[in-house]
Amino acid sequence: MAQLTIEERRRIFLKRQEADSEVVRRLSAPVAAPEPLTVRGQLRRILEISLIAALLSAGWFVFQGVAFNVPASLADMLPRV
Repeated sequence: MAQLTIEERRRIFLKRQEADSEVVRRLSAPVAAPEPLTVRGQLRRILEISLIAALLSAGWFVFQGVAFNVPASLADMLPRV
C-alpha cells in the first residue's frame, strides 16, 4: 500500500476539519419548534384517534365472533348422518 505524501495528508486533514466544523455548525443551529395546534386541529386529531380506536375495537369484536376453529381431522368436517 502506497504511503500518502505530505500534501495529500494535509488535504485530508483540512477536509476532515472542514467536515467536523460543518457538523458542529449544523448541530448548534437553532431548531424551529412546531406551531401549536388550533382548536380545529385539536378536534380533528381527537376525531382521528377515536375513529382509529373504533375501527380497531370493531375489528376485534368481529374477529371474536367469527373465530375460525380448524377441525382436528377430515372426519370432523363431514356432516353426521
